[in-house]
Amino acid sequence: MKYPTYLVPLAVVLGLALAGCQSAAAPITVGSSASAGPSSSELAAIIQTAVEDRNGTVLDAPPAARLDEGQMTAAYRSKRERNLLVVARAKAGFKSKGFWYTSFSTTVTVESVEVSGSEASVQFKELTEQFQASTANGPSSVPSGYSLPQTATFLANGDGWQLDSIVPIVHGGGLPMSVVEG
Repeated sequence: MKYPTYLVPLAVVLGLALAGCQSAAAPITVGSSASAGPSSSELAAIIQTAVEDRNGTVLDAPPAARLDEGQMTAAYRSKRERNLLVVARAKAGFKSKGFWYTSFSTTVTVESVEVSGSEASVQFKELTEQFQASTANGPSSVPSGYSLPQTATFLANGDGWQLDSIVPIVHGGGLPMSVVEG
């Protein structure tokens, strides 16, 4: 079959235009194996749970931690245990002044993920609102809140990715009592 010569360039231009409308192909990640690389949503879920576990320690009756042993390194577990003592002292001091936390809500927003070999670094922002109560006024319906930029580091192991550390990007005063530096 013979086509008019003006149709060939038109077909090429149309093909290029339509190709520009296609979304870029992305690699598909199956499961959570370290060799496939971590998915942003997988890392965000671990961070969300870790931050909620950490923030829950300021409550009068802290909930049990929900982060699985396999989702964190021994170094992270050890630092968390040391931090619990610091938070317990701060919480006791806060309560001795007639104040305590009754609840909180936390949202984690991942801003970037960088993977280099068996290590992943995640920049994220934590937005937390905490509700307080006092012996003088009872529970408050107005939360105190903070937005804190942080970096989470993950290490690959045979089963996936483990949280190794969470460190605030902003250091110094004004950190909430649940965040312990050092």
